[in-house]
Amino acid sequence: MHSLSLLLGAAAAVNAMLGGKIDAVVLPGNQFICANDCVHKRVFFGTRATCLENETVLLLGENGQFSVPGSPLDFLCREDPLLSVPGQRQRERRAGEAPEQCGLHPLTDPNEIYCESNRNPNGKLKIVQWADVEKLLEEAAAGEGSSTPQQPPGQKSREQCAREGQQAFAKCDEGFAECDRLGRAAIESCLAGQ
Repeated sequence: MHSLSLLLGAAAAVNAMLGGKIDAVVLPGNQFICANDCVHKRVFFGTRATCLENETVLLLGENGQFSVPGSPLDFLCREDPLLSVPGQRQRERRAGEAPEQCGLHPLTDPNEIYCESNRNPNGKLKIVQWADVEKLLEEAAAGEGSSTPQQPPGQKSREQCAREGQQAFAKCDEGFAECDRLGRAAIESCLAGQ
């Protein structure tokens, strides 16, 4: 198996493959993290999307300043749909600016995971296993090596298809495996030009 640091080098495709709206990640050793705009092993788990830490940007208000001066910095994934809302701006991170590390929580009962950042209105948390995140990183890294530099006219770019897959994943209210399948199907359908 590839080391995690090599897998994290896959960049753009990983952003799409990880999808969004993950509430919690179960880690080995009976621990979990809540996905509340934090980083674990160089993966950013945002409240709306998940991506590599180096794919995060800072959210700014209409005036180009932080929404609340002195408040914690608002980190988002570069492809976050919020950035397309009129009035929202972004800027690249500067030296020393980084999302906080995710807090580790003890896992005593997998059915008793609670995160204050639970954003799902139906009350169901979208919980994934760290092994699934690693698998997606590995698959994305393998896919990066086979990408073609040119696309036929009229065909959507890999980035556009990746966004469609991410949106399909984010809209899904089923378990991780089903949401992952729907996201992948959306990407494959888009890449096939359907």
